[in-house]
Amino acid sequence: MSKRPAIKALRVHMQRAVRDNGRGIANLVRGPNRTCRVFGVGAAKTGTHTIGEMFADRVPSAHEMDVDRLIRLLLDEGPNSPALRRFLKVRDRWRGLQIDASHVNIFLLDDLMALFPDSRYLLTVRSPALWLRSFLDDSLRADAAPIWHRFRDFRFGAKAAADGPEAALGEDGLYTVEGYLKYWAFSVTEVQARVPADRLLVVPTETIGARAAEIARFAQVPDPDRPPATTHAYRNAQRFGVLDRIPRAHLEARLETLAGPVARTVLPGWTAAADLGAVLQAPPQDSRHG
Repeated sequence: MSKRPAIKALRVHMQRAVRDNGRGIANLVRGPNRTCRVFGVGAAKTGTHTIGEMFADRVPSAHEMDVDRLIRLLLDEGPNSPALRRFLKVRDRWRGLQIDASHVNIFLLDDLMALFPDSRYLLTVRSPALWLRSFLDDSLRADAAPIWHRFRDFRFGAKAAADGPEAALGEDGLYTVEGYLKYWAFSVTEVQARVPADRLLVVPTETIGARAAEIARFAQVPDPDRPPATTHAYRNAQRFGVLDRIPRAHLEARLETLAGPVARTVLPGWTAAADLGAVLQAPPQDSRHG
């Protein structure tokens, strides 16, 4: 096997580290070069990766920067803890990000709003059934580090049983539909409840590209009408068809009960049947259970 891809990846990593460290030193000496702070606060797999990269050619921005450290502080020290706030303050000065997109930010809202009272928030929202499929596919695509397994337990609670209507989830070591959808709903309602409307922009995932100029203006990005660097970063390469192995009536009822009231506040006209229909139309690309 050729070593070129690994060498290229190492070179890119080193170049990025040199760039980030150089920027960090400059930020400490001169102060960050930004006009505002914007935190991307959508759930995982709603477009936070895109938000973190789409204007990186014009303003300091990133997706999930220092995420492992933040997760450890969140889980071990808790939100509003002195250790977490110290790190957030130092990190803010060193990184100097104008756009800081990460699904972890949902759990840091109190800290971010206290430390940076003028900050703005960009909430990306994907319809719950499409989001669930995407998240399950991403979870099965590759194994995660132990800290991420802890974070999943924190977000989703108990694993699914190996029998009953959600046996497909249990067989793959996944969590319950209830656990996933409660997290999805929390990711929306937590932001709606805490962030003032004049500092919040809500963007459905599928409209990110069409609303790029609006997002740029909200984030005070220069030359906002120029096309962004990307409008869909980090696409899922595989579909595993997990939801196809769960009874449709069960999924539809769970979607309506657990996500429906919240979905209709941000996705006008949303219905569980239509959302689920879009998901189940797509053929799976994995044959492990064929």
